[in-house]
Amino acid sequence: MKCPFSFSEASSFPEKDKGIHIIGIGNLTRFDDGVAIRLIQELEKQPLSREVKITDLGTGGIDIALALSGWAFGIIIDAVDIPNLAPGEIVEFEVTENRLPEIVGLSSSHGFNALSALKLAFTLDDFELPKRIVIIGIQIKKIEGIGMTLSPEVEQAIPEVLLKVNTLIKTFKEK
Repeated sequence: MKCPFSFSEASSFPEKDKGIHIIGIGNLTRFDDGVAIRLIQELEKQPLSREVKITDLGTGGIDIALALSGWAFGIIIDAVDIPNLAPGEIVEFEVTENRLPEIVGLSSSHGFNALSALKLAFTLDDFELPKRIVIIGIQIKKIEGIGMTLSPEVEQAIPEVLLKVNTLIKTFKEK
């Protein structure tokens, strides 16, 4: 059976060298870990220009670097589990080759988190990573067990994250 998605298809996306790739990372069946995928589903309902590609990347891994390669701007959305953050709290930070922050708790239920994937990609130098990559994280409340319901605090963060993403898109287009 042929895989419905391949990175060769993603790499031929129109205007990719000039566009924005928004990636959601998470697992819908692990409660709050599914928040990024829910956000991707909401973004897919919005009328976005052809220069914006939206991808549900599941649990990510090195596929993050493959998916971002060749794009001008990357936005990664993920659930996080960072000490001292309240459930539903949003963190946003920019990643560059020279500035890869050490964030404990990114990609809360995936073994190979977004920062690890980006560090490897920058080190290997085999990828044309965007000059600008922004990671937006939403603090989880619950991921233990199996379930598709987001906690109320995490659910309430969705509109604010959508606003942040749309602001980033607008800012990118204005440059």
